[in-house]
Formats: sequence, C-alpha cells, structure tokens
Amino acid sequence: MPPEMKFADLKLLKVDFAINREFAPKNKEQAGNPKLSLNSEFRAKEQELVVLVGIMQKSGNIPYYFEVQAGGLFTFNGKPDEKMLKQLASVNCPAIIFPYIRETVADLTRRAGFPPLHLAPINFVELAKSAPGKKSAKRKSKKNQK
Repeated sequence: MPPEMKFADLKLLKVDFAINREFAPKNKEQAGNPKLSLNSEFRAKEQELVVLVGIMQKSGNIPYYFEVQAGGLFTFNGKPDEKMLKQLASVNCPAIIFPYIRETVADLTRRAGFPPLHLAPINFVELAKSAPGKKSAKRKSKKNQK
C-alpha cells in the first residue's frame, strides 16, 4: 500500500505587481504568455515534499506585469517510491497549488482596477509528459537525503 499524502500547508512566497507605464493600447491587447515555474524538494528525514509553483508575466504589451509564487508542503506517513514521488512533484501537487495562484492573480488584477485576469487552467499531466523539451517551464527536483 502506498504511503498516505497530506496537504499540510500553503504559503504565498512572492507577490509582485507593477503597472506597465509604457503600455500602448492597440486595437487588440496582447494577452501575454505567462511563464510557469515548478520546483520541488523531498526531505527524506521529515518525509515531506515541498513544491514551489510560480507564474510570471514580466514582458509584452500588456497593462501590468506580475509574479506570484506559492509553496505547498505535503507530508507522508512513509517514503513514496521514486516514480510516485516524481509524479506527485510534477503533476498532483502543482495541480493542488495552482488554483490558489490563479485566485491570487485574479484578485490582484481586480484590486488594481483592471478586469480580473483569469489564468487558463494548466494540464500538469501533459506538461510533465513534455517537460524535457519544454522551455517555458523550469523544473528542478532536489532530493535531500539527510
């Protein structure tokens, strides 16, 4: 039986928002192409997986720039095998964290006086399948064997 996973904590680690003072409205606004980042670390001694998910848009002809990063802490009652750990770190855990980031971006843009920006959902299964050749997602996995 695989070890049980618990979503123990979520923290907003970074929130950055700035008005693009050089924004030039055109007939059609460019929606931008936010960049996603994923990082994870398994702490074997504590039986914890820390997953960081970030989204940022820092360029383009858009009215504002933003960066939001959140970290999730997932605990286990045993050590998951490598294959399961890789799937959890790249698919399941980011899929749990990302809705909190989407909500933060929508609320941030609304509070800044713009229509809320509702980021498109992300299919983390497909992203994980294409990860080695994908340049828009930074992936880093560290295993701490303390």
